[in-house]
Amino acid sequence: MAKNRPSSAADYAEIVIERKGQPTLKGEMWVMDGLLTVTSSDGRQKLTQVGNVRPAGLARLMLLELEEERGLAPASK
Repeated sequence: MAKNRPSSAADYAEIVIERKGQPTLKGEMWVMDGLLTVTSSDGRQKLTQVGNVRPAGLARLMLLELEEERGLAPASK
């Protein structure tokens, strides 16, 4: 179940990744209690613990992974 961004999230930002010849990826990220949550524009989410990595960079990678996973998912019937 997708989590909504809590109002108490310490770090929140929108993510936009523009790619040549491909659609722009949009999503949002937030950090709360040491967990980074990334939500794609279609509502899919990915979570991970934040260690010694900058959350914004990690969030961009996670959004790209969500897009890749979407492309690999079998079509719904």
